[in-house]
Amino acid sequence: MIVAGAERNNTRAPGAIRGLGGLSAADRGNGRMDARTAALRALGDLREGRQTARHAIEAVVGRYGLADRDRSLAMELVTGVVRHRLTLSTVLAHFTNHRWKHVSRRLQQTLMLGAYQLIWLDSVPAFAAVNEAVNQAKAEGGRGAGQFVNAVLRQLERRIEHRRVPVSQADPVRAILVDRTTCCQLADPVFADPLRQPIDHLSQTTSHPAWLVSRWMDAFGSERTGAICRAGMLRPPIFLRPNRLRTDAATMVEQLAEAGFQPQLAAGGEAILVQQTAALPGSPLLRAGLFQPQDPTATRPVRRMELQPGQTVLDLCAGLGTKTTQMVEAMGDDGRILATDIDAARLDGLAEVVQRLGYRSVDVVPMHELEDRVRALGRLDWILVDAPCSNSGVLARRPEIRYRLSMRGLIKIAEVQLGLLDQAARLAGPQTRIMYSTCSIDPEENQQVCVRFLEAHPDWMLADSYLTLPDAGDTAIDWHDGGYWAVLARK
Repeated sequence: MIVAGAERNNTRAPGAIRGLGGLSAADRGNGRMDARTAALRALGDLREGRQTARHAIEAVVGRYGLADRDRSLAMELVTGVVRHRLTLSTVLAHFTNHRWKHVSRRLQQTLMLGAYQLIWLDSVPAFAAVNEAVNQAKAEGGRGAGQFVNAVLRQLERRIEHRRVPVSQADPVRAILVDRTTCCQLADPVFADPLRQPIDHLSQTTSHPAWLVSRWMDAFGSERTGAICRAGMLRPPIFLRPNRLRTDAATMVEQLAEAGFQPQLAAGGEAILVQQTAALPGSPLLRAGLFQPQDPTATRPVRRMELQPGQTVLDLCAGLGTKTTQMVEAMGDDGRILATDIDAARLDGLAEVVQRLGYRSVDVVPMHELEDRVRALGRLDWILVDAPCSNSGVLARRPEIRYRLSMRGLIKIAEVQLGLLDQAARLAGPQTRIMYSTCSIDPEENQQVCVRFLEAHPDWMLADSYLTLPDAGDTAIDWHDGGYWAVLARK
């Protein structure tokens, strides 16, 4: 239990627990912010808005400025806390004498930052994690808040029985999953019994909302749901798709190795796994267009299209062009691709990419000009509808999404997806095929959207489809995200 005196004093002080609404000195000033303060600010911004963890950190960096080292640590802290939020909440509820719900959000975030470092980050000394959290709490809520945070985190530190233990030897009601093979085991049972309460256990230990786990249990069974949840709580590996117009996989591996990325061929040579990823965004190899970060699952819809030189394609939801550029490479930059998107800012970004890479076959087209441009083609072989979706197949890469998902949201996005398919059908010619794809694993956005489309368009049929569920595999090279694709064709 928590140190008695400190726990009593702080839980009886509403100002210390509930009153953390102010900004720290670093937040108030315009000087450079340290990593933990930046992480706390970003977590607050993330909970209030719809942005990603990366965008939240980048916004804080832009406002206050961080050294590169602090920026990396801040990103690690924010994504780690978001990824494991339900697990951290469950553990900390135990060490706050189950008064967790009465602790203010800002203080909860301070405690989660400290606990994440104690449990997951071997490189951070325990005293540093605790002391920094205490200082944060004092700056925000005064001495009482600092005492409370100190009591909770010191007690957590003392109750870690085995910092690292193999999963096979761990007690499931006391063990916190750290990675594929190891756990941090506590002296106290904190999680639900996996045999009596399997949904609650998976929710608590992998940080997926219980209603989502329950849905997956009904749809996929307990074994597959366990694999989905374990993948969602792990740090995802980064895969690269070599640009075969400019290089080949073997050459790309050599160049990446020389640049220090520790590459491995994956997915039958279709992708390259890289271990050191921090330098990827600024890599000259990326700027030169030699590769594109893309999970093997995301490459499958375009690969299934089996595009040939000279064909014409419409990319209806092109975004920033990940699949657009994949289609260019598949066609040898010989043919015509109309790329459009409802988001004009994304189209501007895609146009910059096309210009930088010198692709001749891509026309970036504003949505309001699309129908005229399609009619001018005279022939359309494929329409790719890479639809906006819930992202439920890529929760490892978008960890904040799991807390924003809802049945109402799934139903709403399914209407958007169906509308895009209706638009594609209106633009399609007699021989045009539609490739519908999502990075979701939920039936409402996948199979059910296709069924509804076919009911409304009886002259179309489902020619082929495939659902991939997220799976971490035994090693990083076996990893794949979740996603769905379907080929629709006229009868």
